[in-house]
Amino acid sequence: MAGVVGRRPRARAGPSRAGALTILGLAAAAGAAGAILFLTVVAPPPPDQPAAPGRLVAGDLVFDLQEAGWITHDDMGGPVPSSVENGFQMPASMMPGMPDEGVHRLYLEAVISNTGSGQAAFAPREFAVRSASGQTWALDEPATFQAASLEPGQSRSLDLLFDVPEAVSDLDLVWTHGGEVQFARVGASPPPIHDHGG
Repeated sequence: MAGVVGRRPRARAGPSRAGALTILGLAAAAGAAGAILFLTVVAPPPPDQPAAPGRLVAGDLVFDLQEAGWITHDDMGGPVPSSVENGFQMPASMMPGMPDEGVHRLYLEAVISNTGSGQAAFAPREFAVRSASGQTWALDEPATFQAASLEPGQSRSLDLLFDVPEAVSDLDLVWTHGGEVQFARVGASPPPIHDHGG
């Protein structure tokens, strides 16, 4: 009778410790990537940075409104005496170039800059002001500046004058350039309505 040879069952080799750590690391990385992807899809995008007040951008040109005020018929060389309510009034006929009675003049000071790599042109006809009701008034003619071009990196100061009825209070500056129409709030309270007769 042949002898029976007993075989011991072979033990299965288990995964190495290094392999287990690799699998755990990959699983953790995949989980983190999934969480980031989920948050980018579900979470709202961060809000845009607020634009600078009075700043308009059209192509390579940047327009910065710096100051707004009203030019009146008052002829004051110093402080207003307490006995004079609204300053000394002069009729428009005595001040050539001043607006007619019932009209006051808005003065805007601005800087326009070329941030591009080529020349950028602009012109007085591009500017107007608009009331809350939609009425518009063009830049005074003759304008205080002429059509011009700026070289890359160049800036220029602009004085813009607009004659509007004294009843108008809320105004926006309107800039139409390169097919774009943009608006900037004019932060100037109109002067009191005056009697310009004299």
